[in-house]
Amino acid sequence: MSTRTSTTRRIVTHTGALSRVGAETVARAPRYRLDVHSPSRRCSVLRAKGDLDMTARAEFASTLGDLAHSGDHVVVDLSEVTFMYSEVASMLADAVHIRPGRFHVVAPTRQVRMLLDILAPGLDVTADAAPCDAGTAPTA
Repeated sequence: MSTRTSTTRRIVTHTGALSRVGAETVARAPRYRLDVHSPSRRCSVLRAKGDLDMTARAEFASTLGDLAHSGDHVVVDLSEVTFMYSEVASMLADAVHIRPGRFHVVAPTRQVRMLLDILAPGLDVTADAAPCDAGTAPTA
């Protein structure tokens, strides 16, 4: 039986649009980041950071889709998300309902938790960021 070592891959670092300040063009600071980490066999952790606004929705949807098709259990860690656009929250709720038992939302910030409570009241959200345990989903 083969064993899989811990792997990390950065999915997206979005730098935002360029803005004009006087005659100069200045790049805006990154607004969000999506990282996927596989700490154990058959389990991945998606860590989202920053503002998941409408500029993040395509990459977020693509990342969730890739993870949904991987067959892994997926822990979506929202502990460092400062803002979540309603469509991003809806995509997350859809993924959890389409693949029940595969996606686990953990550690949302207060603002994100309030949005998820409104848009997906039946969504199972765990307050603590539980890591994957030997390829199985975390327990609530």
